[in-house]
Amino acid sequence: MVTTSETLPKSGYTADTPKRYLLNAGALVRNLTWDSSVLKWSYDEFGATSGGSKLTLKNNLRQVEVDGVFTTPVGGDMIESSEGTFEINVIEHTRDNIKMSLFANSKDSSGTDFPDGYDVITPKQKIDATDYIQNLAYIGTISGSDKPIIIIMANAICTSGLEIEVKDKSEAVVTLTFDARTPAGDISTTSLPVTILFPKEPEGEA
Repeated sequence: MVTTSETLPKSGYTADTPKRYLLNAGALVRNLTWDSSVLKWSYDEFGATSGGSKLTLKNNLRQVEVDGVFTTPVGGDMIESSEGTFEINVIEHTRDNIKMSLFANSKDSSGTDFPDGYDVITPKQKIDATDYIQNLAYIGTISGSDKPIIIIMANAICTSGLEIEVKDKSEAVVTLTFDARTPAGDISTTSLPVTILFPKEPEGEA
């Protein structure tokens, strides 16, 4: 929306500003899928976080060098590569989260090598196609909307490994870093495999 005025603003704040805050830490889920036949989402739980999360979506630019041109002109930037990264501070520890961080296998304890009642988790020597998550999705709240903002990162894989610091009078929070990957059938693309669902504002307010 174009605003005209005889005077220039002293602040970016407007009457619509309180409707556009991104509130609180939100939630992270795996394998988020919309079913239009029943108008419902399905997903796998990721677990509770503590200390929030960090989402980084970035295009790496390359400037075209031309003899005799000493500044980068408009149109002189090219997208060379794209990166999508989610850093998630996990306080709820599950078998699946440990498996994701280590590309691990798990099996039930037989009661012979280890006692009954355990999942036996062992890291693998190679990454399988099943180690890539269909998608990792952030679900947040925009203050002026009853619909969430949703950021979906496709083909996510954990690149951080597993580092746990434990101490008295404190709960262990593990930071897991996930990066987006391009589908194997589309390796020539430089587009970031990320989709952002941003709630529409009522007509006349955007």
